[in-house]
Order: sequence, then C-alpha cells, then structure tokens
Amino acid sequence: REVAGTADIVGGLPRVTEIFEARVPKEPAILAQITGKVELQADRKRGKMVLHVIPDNGDPVEHLVPQGKHLLVHTGDLVQAGDTLTEGPRDPNNILDINGEEELYTYLISEVQNVYRAQGVPVSDKHIEVILSRMLSKVQVEKAGDTDLLPLDIIERYKFRNANKEIDGSLLIKESGDTDFMVGDLVPKADIKEANAVADAEGKTGAKTSRPKKATGKPLLLGITKAALQSESFLSGASFQETTKVLTEASLRGAVDTLNGLKENVLLGHLVPAGTGFDAYDTMKVEHLAEPPAIEEDEEANMMQDAIEKAEALGAQRGGPTVQVETPPSSVEVTKA
Repeated sequence: REVAGTADIVGGLPRVTEIFEARVPKEPAILAQITGKVELQADRKRGKMVLHVIPDNGDPVEHLVPQGKHLLVHTGDLVQAGDTLTEGPRDPNNILDINGEEELYTYLISEVQNVYRAQGVPVSDKHIEVILSRMLSKVQVEKAGDTDLLPLDIIERYKFRNANKEIDGSLLIKESGDTDFMVGDLVPKADIKEANAVADAEGKTGAKTSRPKKATGKPLLLGITKAALQSESFLSGASFQETTKVLTEASLRGAVDTLNGLKENVLLGHLVPAGTGFDAYDTMKVEHLAEPPAIEEDEEANMMQDAIEKAEALGAQRGGPTVQVETPPSSVEVTKA
C-alpha cells in the first residue's frame, strides 16, 4: 500500500511541476473577460463560434470559440469575469489578467493541494505561499510616468513601489519663475513652498508646479526556474542554471552583488543572513557585563528552609548528629537533631 501511494504521488507531481513552472496548459479553457450575459453566434466564414458577453453598461466583448470546443454556457446565461466558457484547464496567466493576484493565489494553492490531498498527504498552505510569492515578485513597467523607471522593464515589486513612493512628496516644476529650480525637476513640496514664499516677499514670480505622474505596471507570473535566474543576485542565479549566460549578462551591465541572500553567502563561505547572522546581531557589541544579582542572607535562609520543607514532604529524613564548631577550636559541642 505504501509503494502504491508513493507511485500515485509521483504520478501527480507533473501537475505540480506544471503549476510551479507557470506553463500554459494544452487547449486551455476560454475565460469570460467581463461580467454579463452570454449570446452565441455562428461564424461560418472563420469556422468558429462567436460568443459575446454583454455587460449591463458598456460594449460587449467578443470571445472566439474554435469548432469542436465543448461550450459550458448557453445564450442568456449570466457569467462572472473569469468564469470558464469552454472545457479545459484554466490558464494561470489569464486568471492573473482578469481576476488579479488574490484569485490566482487561491486557484494555484487549491490546485497544488488537490494533488496531495488525493493521497492523504497534508501540506501546509504556507509552504506553497512562499513559492508563489517568489513567482509573483516581478512587475513589468507599462508607463514610467515621472519616475526613473523604463517602460517594459521588469523589476522587483518593492522597487516599483519605492519609485512611486519617492515622488509622493514632490511636485514637478512646470515654470521656474524667478526661482533657482529647473523645468522638469522633481522638488520636495517643502522646498517649493519656501522658495515661493521668498520670491513673493521680494516681489518676484514663484514657480508653477503640477503633480507628478506615477508609474503603472502589471504583475508577472514567472515559473520557479525563471524566477530563480532573474534573482537580484547574479551569484545566486549563476549557482542555479545557465552559469555562463548569467555571469556574462552581469558583467556587461556592471552588476554589483550586495550579498543579501542565503545562496550567495554560502557560495562565498560567509555567515548566512539568518538567525544570529542578521546585521542587527552581527554588529552587536558587548558594552558592559552585568554583575550577578546578590542574594541577601534572609532570602538565602528562606530558600534553604523551603527546600528542607519540600524534601520532608517527599519523605526525606533529617541527617544524623550535627557538629557545630565554635571558637576556640578545641571546644566541640555535639547536639542531637
């Protein structure tokens, strides 16, 4: 029975690999782009079935269904955005584009868990979530706005957020007036306010500003292999696959590895940034060794008495004769307990 269970798990692992590598499934299902009512029309010229989803407000969206595809909906049915219109597995990239990241997380976790639950193997969701967080850690810039990002560039999600956060407290100079600012500069609001106040006091023209445009982008779903190769650390990527390619690209762009991860530090024989290896502990210095707390005589006597009482409660007996030595040493008094 154990051998059969192991064989079944191995047989289901290709599905897990397909999910984590973000592969497009064969003959994926067609998903509804919007919420609305279904209307079917046959297009004999193109040899396809045309499926229109008509929303309550707005223009209908056309979906082309190849001949031979089994439809799961009929004319007049109400569908939600992301619902399957035809048979077949759902493409994770389509789910991300239509429903967003939360729905994609739920779908992928459910699909992975189905493989293991079928054989009674419990797996905590947190392990799957760690992998998915790396698969969805990249963002492709669509419009750079007034940031320093480049269109179509693929960057880490936190860098994208930081780029937009940097321009939140700044304004874009449209006309410099009699100030020292240059047209097109991003200047903090406090500096502009101060410069305009000085210009007004001197009877000069202040600068005219506008709100800067933030960058827009879309999240990307990368397979675990591609996500590992596109790591910020070129040493980490080179230790995984395509070593020559990764090192060549890193040398061409003059990359610098800050050694923030585990793999690159292991590769160089450094202390890994985990546990006491974090900077907060690594840079910690001992300034003063505290003295052990002094125990008062009364407290020590009470502790001794408590220990004796507990020992007697457990059935212990007091010892034999006690010898007490006094001054002078020749005087010895023997007492019976």
